[in-house]
Amino acid sequence: MMRTVLQRTFFAAATVAVLLAAGLWVGGCGEKIMVPEPKGLFSVDAYILDAEFADASALQIASGQSSLFVLSDTALTKRDLNYGVIKSVDGLLGPAALCVDGSGELVFVFERDLDRVSWYATSDLSLLGFSDIPEVEAVVAMATNTVGIEAEPGARTFLYLSDPDAGVIHRYAFDDFNGLAPYGILARSDGDAARFVHVPAGLATDSEDSLLVCDADPARNWVIRFVGEPDLDDVTPQTDDQDPWRGHAALFHDPTCVPPAAADYVIGDAATCGQTDWVGAPSDAEGAFSSPRDVTVDGSGRIFVADTGNDRVQVFLPDGLYDLSFGDAEDLPAPESLAVVDIRIGGGTGDVDYAAYVYLVLPDIGQVRRFISSEYYIYLNQEPPPPPN
Repeated sequence: MMRTVLQRTFFAAATVAVLLAAGLWVGGCGEKIMVPEPKGLFSVDAYILDAEFADASALQIASGQSSLFVLSDTALTKRDLNYGVIKSVDGLLGPAALCVDGSGELVFVFERDLDRVSWYATSDLSLLGFSDIPEVEAVVAMATNTVGIEAEPGARTFLYLSDPDAGVIHRYAFDDFNGLAPYGILARSDGDAARFVHVPAGLATDSEDSLLVCDADPARNWVIRFVGEPDLDDVTPQTDDQDPWRGHAALFHDPTCVPPAAADYVIGDAATCGQTDWVGAPSDAEGAFSSPRDVTVDGSGRIFVADTGNDRVQVFLPDGLYDLSFGDAEDLPAPESLAVVDIRIGGGTGDVDYAAYVYLVLPDIGQVRRFISSEYYIYLNQEPPPPPN
């Protein structure tokens, strides 16, 4: 049964959403006033459990070109939004992480047993190339980001890899013809400031081209924001050719004090201005986490975090402020990976974008589950979603 998983003031917002989707608002005295075309109006209400797909082998999921890309025990599969198979590449050896590049043209896959990153065309999953990267110990997440890539002639993007075993986030410059070349690191694990990531996990690029990094350290439980542009003056410590040129921690908003507190760089419970007795731990409080494992961003810049230890997804505004959450132990037991699919609906001057679907990989129960935004539910069904149980 479909159930709302967030209780909010709904019917007024739903009415506005329907009128916006139609491209008009009825003003006083019956006057029809055209609403200016919004720049990315996305779901602002509840997300509803919409579909359950059996897939005991699913490890990670990503979206691109209105399709899903699912990494399983031995395969990379392109799927439609109803989880039907479009194309599959089998025979992968220890696949551990995937990501779709910012252009939506490439999907990168890391194979643990080969210490290899391969890249495929998102259109048909044709293999375009691969690079062996034996210096990497383990990879649990990847993301691309182009900030600073102009310093490397011929390169298309940087590829970032979370490597908790090595305690770093690797950075590689990607060239379509030459593959991957080491280009320093984004962060190390051996410090306490927000520039350090203790247990690197999920990665994503936000709406301002900064990098978001999940730190799953039980004493942190943060999502940290970074400017990925390599700091070419950063050469200490330098124990090997992977160490220099780190990124900078990036502010979510104007700092509350000078120097800025950790909380100004972090989503989650972190030390605020003047706080000297902060102690980190898992928390189920609003805006805090217990083992955040993945992060993604919708077309309006809102940040979705798989709050794995709390069996939920939390959504934040681009500046890191808490927006809403959905899920519980029944709907979302220990989500490990998530993907958001934005869908354009409406017509004429009233075109409106919606973050319509959120897909989550739930390894503990061998399923991928799809949630639908309340606004999109109304658009499809012409009625409000069922009330919460």
